[in-house]
Amino acid sequence: MQLNQQTDFAFRILIYLAGHPRTARGETGSGVPPPLPKIREIAEYFDVSYNHLMKVANLLASRGYVRARRGKGGGLELAQAPEQIPLGEVAREVEGHWHLVNCFAQDTDCPISHGCQLAPVLGKALEAFWAVLDQHTLADIARLPPRDIPLTFHAVNR
Repeated sequence: MQLNQQTDFAFRILIYLAGHPRTARGETGSGVPPPLPKIREIAEYFDVSYNHLMKVANLLASRGYVRARRGKGGGLELAQAPEQIPLGEVAREVEGHWHLVNCFAQDTDCPISHGCQLAPVLGKALEAFWAVLDQHTLADIARLPPRDIPLTFHAVNR
């Protein structure tokens, strides 16, 4: 079993936003909120494709996990508290469908699909996979380092 690249990118965006000072701390000591992170900043941080990350960020925004603000001072921010974002739900939204084998699809042409014992076993494995993801939220995977040290984000020099 393997999550697709879009789901990986979705988790990376959410983790980044959950640890960003704007989300994690609200305002700086000066009372001025730090700027919202931009998609390009996140792409550079993880060294991944900006275009792919843009598509995933738009999907996350359309599903209500993040807010995308345009213009000066714009960027991305979490639309919900990290404790309210279940990992299983995010993965299902991004993955779309999950067919471990062809016979999981509605229109299978497998000649042994009616008497096959593999599909029920794989079905149980898939249920266990989702059950584990459903037990965790973004808050579980985006914890700050020991002593509650704020994360430092920076652009990668190229």
